[in-house]
Amino acid sequence: MSTEKRPLRADAERNRQAIVCAAGSVLAQEGSEVTLEHIADVAGVGVGTIYRRFSSVEELMGVVLEEKMRRYAEHTEQLAQQAQMHPWEAFRDYVMFILEQQATDAAFSEVLLSTRGGTDLFHEELARAFRASVQLVDRAREAGAVRADFHHSDLLLLQHAARGLLRGTQRSAPLAWKRFGEYMLQAFREQGTGPLTPPSEIWTRTLAAEQH
Repeated sequence: MSTEKRPLRADAERNRQAIVCAAGSVLAQEGSEVTLEHIADVAGVGVGTIYRRFSSVEELMGVVLEEKMRRYAEHTEQLAQQAQMHPWEAFRDYVMFILEQQATDAAFSEVLLSTRGGTDLFHEELARAFRASVQLVDRAREAGAVRADFHHSDLLLLQHAARGLLRGTQRSAPLAWKRFGEYMLQAFREQGTGPLTPPSEIWTRTLAAEQH
């Protein structure tokens, strides 16, 4: 008996694409706290159909976010490359890029800031994006485009702060994240008048591990 995986029938493939498309929209708007039943309803398929393809929201979310993370990593690498000639512009664009990703996709934002969830491919692309962002920050700092005491983990501070801001303002002030990002860019660029609290040891150890 052949063990080769047969391609999906045309109608089955249409159902799968409808499910993935609906899941992308629902997860972006509502985050990961949704049910497969809700996604099936949005996709216009039966509950049994969605459960035959995906056993959990986490599994479906992994498929949905793989391609998004690939594009995220690719764009980060492009900006890291740009930083060789235009360090401030590349850094500025990256900061606003990551904030925009958080503002426009709730589930993606959750997975970015969590060690849980996502497929192996998702985490491979996340690691690729991380390495490129370290390179981008190093180039911006070496060029004097950002303050000398800027640490890569300050981007993580930025994302966690933005996550809280978005939870409180997404409906009432949907563009507040832009103003926040512009404020933070000024803070990242201008040398302060006093010393900062050192970055968390766990973040500095993580950065050192990724670089070796």
